[in-house]
Amino acid sequence: LRRQRQMCIRDRLRTATNCGYVIKMGPLCYNDSDKFPTGQWCKEGDWVIFARYAGSRLPIEGGEVRLLNDDEVLGTISDPESVLHYI
Repeated sequence: LRRQRQMCIRDRLRTATNCGYVIKMGPLCYNDSDKFPTGQWCKEGDWVIFARYAGSRLPIEGGEVRLLNDDEVLGTISDPESVLHYI
């Protein structure tokens, strides 16, 4: 029962947390000066937050990779554990 409860908590954390690490950015990222008058919001190596259903999910061994459009990034965070919370 304890292991089952831990797995349930882990699943809730996974769905409640929407952050990711920026691995690569395309050459056209943040080029629209009408949408992004102050420039880019993130850079490679940043941790970002995004909406739960944002991007295209690509499953990989041990997790997933998400491809996000530049306008799907909601903000940057310095520590991904700062957005973890229990439901």
